[in-house]
Amino acid sequence: MSSGGVNSVELIAKLINQGKTLVDGIERLYDRIKGSASILLMKDDGIYAARDRLGRMPLVVGEGEGGDYVVATETCSFLNLGYRIAKYLEPGEIVRLGRAGLEEQLSGRTSNQICAFLWIYTGYPASSYEGINVELVRERSGRFLAKNDNVEADFVAGVPDSGVGHAIGYAMESGLPYRRPLVKYTPGYGRSYTPPAQEIRDLVATMKLIPVKEIIAGNRIVLCDDSIVRGTQIKNYTLKKLRESGAREVHIRPACPPLLFPCRFALSTRSVDELVARRAIRALEGHEIEDIRDYLDDRSEKYRKMVEWIARELDVTTLAYQRIDDMVEAIGLPREKLCLHCWTGDDNSSRKTRDTNPPRRKGRCKAR
Repeated sequence: MSSGGVNSVELIAKLINQGKTLVDGIERLYDRIKGSASILLMKDDGIYAARDRLGRMPLVVGEGEGGDYVVATETCSFLNLGYRIAKYLEPGEIVRLGRAGLEEQLSGRTSNQICAFLWIYTGYPASSYEGINVELVRERSGRFLAKNDNVEADFVAGVPDSGVGHAIGYAMESGLPYRRPLVKYTPGYGRSYTPPAQEIRDLVATMKLIPVKEIIAGNRIVLCDDSIVRGTQIKNYTLKKLRESGAREVHIRPACPPLLFPCRFALSTRSVDELVARRAIRALEGHEIEDIRDYLDDRSEKYRKMVEWIARELDVTTLAYQRIDDMVEAIGLPREKLCLHCWTGDDNSSRKTRDTNPPRRKGRCKAR
């Protein structure tokens, strides 16, 4: 492959080229890879769009007033360009966009494993996945956090930007006022979680948020965030700024359960050593353990001790995570249609789907 390394795009192209037809090649690709790859391919007869069999990430077709089509993962990209949502591709579905319009080349499957983190953190608030809007999910998530809470505070806030929707939902349910003690340096400032290098993440985290001392000083704050991954940024930057600005108390409310397993399909968390929840378990047990089932149950004593350890590590007044059942209910999809690997360790990526739900080939595609 290129430069002696493995380039995923080249690898995908070589596997597709082994098929008798383009559609057969894409099927062969999905038979051979263990992972997630949604594809756009341009040929002389049109553009082919294929969503990976597990539906790990979304793929949506938009239609313009003139009958033209676009394809994206984010439905929000359609709105200002005058496109409407024409079709959410099903897992494994292949369509062609050409002169004849939108044509199905291979039907999709009913099985799905879309990443739950899309709604909790990575997704854009104006986007919808599987027909479910991100911002509304975050508001419902915040309501669940508030329903399970009895903390006394002066106001609720969200860590910009992805924590804001959760905080608004918390405020609506609890009756606490929503305020902005932390504002972004500029609205377009990048995410501090996604850069692969820790020094870059630290730099972004340092510059991204500016505290409003006049709002913070002397107050008890419920701070909603999308998640706590490594714990380094919220401790060294967000919480430090709140403490230095005179916060009386800070109560952290992450919108998802403790992350206990690295994502098997992304690069942001590559090992368990990066996860603060795993560091807590190692500290409590005195060594690394493989069986962590007791720490997955939010009713167990070990779970309680793990959360207490993380709270001490972060130096916060209280810490209470979202329950996984509440997170799933906030999203609104059946649990079996979500990838929850980061929280549960469940692995459905090796499921055989080709024979259990045989695909149907070629036909006029109905927009929906």
